[in-house]
Amino acid sequence: MEEYISNYNSSEYKDYLDKLQIYYDYKIKILKKIEKNKDTDGLSFSETNDKFTLNYNNMYLEITKPKYKHIFNEINEIKKRKNEIKIDYKELQYRILHNLNNEADYKKYQKIVDELISLDNKVKELTEYYIKINSVQNNLEINNKNNINDFTKELEQLFEKINTEKDSILTRKYINDYLEIIKERNNLKDNKYKTIDFAITKLPEIKEKNIKSVSKKEKPVKKPKKVKKTNDEIQKDINSKLKKKIKEKLENTSDKNLNKLEEDIKKKLFKVFRFKNEAECKSRAHSADFFTKKPELIELIKKSPQIEKRLPSNYQGMNKNKLCEELYKL
Repeated sequence: MEEYISNYNSSEYKDYLDKLQIYYDYKIKILKKIEKNKDTDGLSFSETNDKFTLNYNNMYLEITKPKYKHIFNEINEIKKRKNEIKIDYKELQYRILHNLNNEADYKKYQKIVDELISLDNKVKELTEYYIKINSVQNNLEINNKNNINDFTKELEQLFEKINTEKDSILTRKYINDYLEIIKERNNLKDNKYKTIDFAITKLPEIKEKNIKSVSKKEKPVKKPKKVKKTNDEIQKDINSKLKKKIKEKLENTSDKNLNKLEEDIKKKLFKVFRFKNEAECKSRAHSADFFTKKPELIELIKKSPQIEKRLPSNYQGMNKNKLCEELYKL
């Protein structure tokens, strides 16, 4: 988690965002020249999946993009992997608890447990990062709203002074202050705060020469004198809402009891057979719908690798009754 936060707040990433804006500014200038059929000798830009490249007279800029991972896509992939190994995990758990396992099952079971723990830790890390990085964003947004409200109150006070002041010089000053604060408030209203749902896994790389920003007329920005910090109650509410959002995206599947597990596994594995229990498997009632001869039984097992790999290697040499017993030990 700390690596992701460090990458997001790094000078390299901030420089990347600044240089990317410069790239697009010059790209627009080049496109406008092309549109007006002006000379574009020495001017070019190119974009690939990995890089942005700009040539503008004696300026050169090459930006290698950062590598990202989408938090919730990553969590979904982890959940998918957990579901894949959960069946083997539950089956091995059942076999070990009922003394139906062999020595190799212990190692296999421990390996699965270790992977499940590792996957859970990855989800926890991504979740904590998401909550922490967006808590900062929410604090910035709340502070921005508070600053807008402060400017609004100042405007109301100035408006009152403009209407009541008899001194013309002071009235003009109040009007100028009023117009200035409106500009500053509008600048704050332009600020946008988006939810961060990605993590930077590799920082960008930048090669540059003689880079200058495109000159623009900058609006004067005045920082508010007082910045109100979010109190503990608001912070807890922010964290609570973010955690709730995470929990809605993460579906926790509870373990079934062992009896239900046994039933589900056997139903899934034994769909290929006509018989429903060990007695029907052993039955010699040729006229019964569920009757199965031993050669037919062996052929069905061969067509079901999930069953065959769980039986003893000499199962084909067993008599039918013994084979049925082995089947219902699974």
